[in-house]
Formats: sequence, structure tokens, C-alpha cells
Amino acid sequence: MSKAQKFLKSDGVFAYLLILPATLALFLIRVVPLVEGVGLSFTNRRLLNDRPTRFIGLDNFIKIFTQDTEFWNAIIYTIIYTLFTVLLSYCFGLIIAMLMNMKIKHRGLFRALLLIPWIIPSVVAGASWQWALNDQTGIINLILMNLHLTSKPILFLADPLIAKMTAIMVSAWKNYPYMALSLLAGLQNVPEDIKEAARIDGASMPQVFFKVTLPQIRPITMVCTTLTCIWTFNNFDNIYLLTMGGPDNSTQVVSILSYYSAFWRMNMGYASAISTVMLVFMIILSVVYIKIMLRKES
Repeated sequence: MSKAQKFLKSDGVFAYLLILPATLALFLIRVVPLVEGVGLSFTNRRLLNDRPTRFIGLDNFIKIFTQDTEFWNAIIYTIIYTLFTVLLSYCFGLIIAMLMNMKIKHRGLFRALLLIPWIIPSVVAGASWQWALNDQTGIINLILMNLHLTSKPILFLADPLIAKMTAIMVSAWKNYPYMALSLLAGLQNVPEDIKEAARIDGASMPQVFFKVTLPQIRPITMVCTTLTCIWTFNNFDNIYLLTMGGPDNSTQVVSILSYYSAFWRMNMGYASAISTVMLVFMIILSVVYIKIMLRKES
């Protein structure tokens, strides 16, 4: 048998042949649209326009960074929205994970209930929160007024500042189950003997938590916060279904701005440029964050 025949019949070639269909599917679904989108960002492509598409170089990017104040307002709120969503999701998820890590009855039931916000479809969650936060018929305002905690309805979705905070809270509610489950897995892998040794040495409960437990779950923390940061920064449906970027564009994030530019203003080239800026920004942010976390761990 020749070397070529041996090579073709080897286990390695067979394994590559098995994963080839999935690789081609991922390439067509992920890589091709990404490359096409980046390519469109250097053109003047418009929808429903007879004007031929032509290459315009960096004109779209120059306009984004020098003329488009709407983009800068959106990027500022996107950063604020992402940071506070991740922070609240992590803090609340960590508290829930610590409670679920205790030896209590019906832990399985509580862990199943914990998943409800995460498994509810975004459309259902957005419609439910819109109804609950309505300033006229919303159940939250009715409860607050019946308890005499407020004399008039709170404009959760109509006041620009309150709407910004509301969008962050709803997003944190949607994301905290993922944080809680991931951190719970990390907490269950923390060796009890290390914590016991710290207690014997005189460490208090807060010291055990901050000096022993948190450093032990730092790898899980890095993965969870990085993924949640990427998902939140790119998220479209949570805010769009809740406020559609309003009122007065106060909750408009970059993904919604890109959507409006593409399908309302029909400027596909400019929308692709905005999306490309988002991609580059997230790559840089993720790399910097991972390096910082790895440096702390080392």
C-alpha cells in the first residue's frame, strides 16, 4: 500500500471528513456574512435604490467618527448599559449562587425556578415588562400607588433617565440566571479544606469569601463576565422590544442604530460600517479584559 493510500485511510483524515460538513455549514453561516458585511462598510450600498454600488473607501468610517453625534450618544449609552448590566448580573447572580450552594431543602426546585428569566423568549419578556411598567395600567405602578410609595405613576418607559435605568434592570434580570448557574458550578468546585484552613487560622467569613472563595472562582468569573459583556454589547432584542430605543433615542444602543440605518434609512453601507466598528471595539475590549484578568491570576 502506497503512502497516499495509507494517508487517506488514516484515522486523522477520516475524522476531518466527518467534521467537514459542519465546518462548511459554519463557514457559510458565520464567515461569509461577516466578510460580506465588512466589505459593504466600504461601499455606498443602499436598499431600494437604482444607484449602482461603488467603493467609497473610509468615507463611512470618517463620517461615523467626525460627524455622527447620534453614533457617539449611542456608543456612550451602550458602554454604560453593558457595564451596569454585567455588574448587576454578576452581583445578583453571585448572591443567588451562594444561596443555592447551601444545603437547603428543595434545591433542585429553586435551581429550576432560577432559570425562568433566562428561558423565557425575549419577545414574551419584552411584552410582559412593557405591560408591567406601563405608567397608566402597569401592575408595578398600581402596587406602588396602592402602597402609597408614590403619589403619581412613575414614567418607567417615558422619562429618558428612568428609561435608561429600566433597560439596564430588565437586561440584568434577563442575564443573571446564566451568571448564577455558572458561578454555582465554580463554587461547588472550591475545596472545603482550603476554606476550613482559613477559618482555623482566624479568618472571618468576609475574609474567607474575599480572600479564598473569590480567587478560586476567578476563571469562571472571567469567562462569565466576558461572554455576558459581548452578548450585552451586541444585544438588540431586549431594548428594542422594551423601548425601541426611545424615548427621544435615550436608550438607543449601537445595534439599534445600525438597524435603523439599514432598514429605516436604507443605508446598508453605513449600517455595515457601524457594525464593523462594534466588532473591532468588542475584540479590543475582550482582549484587554482577558489580559487584565490573566495578569491578576498569575
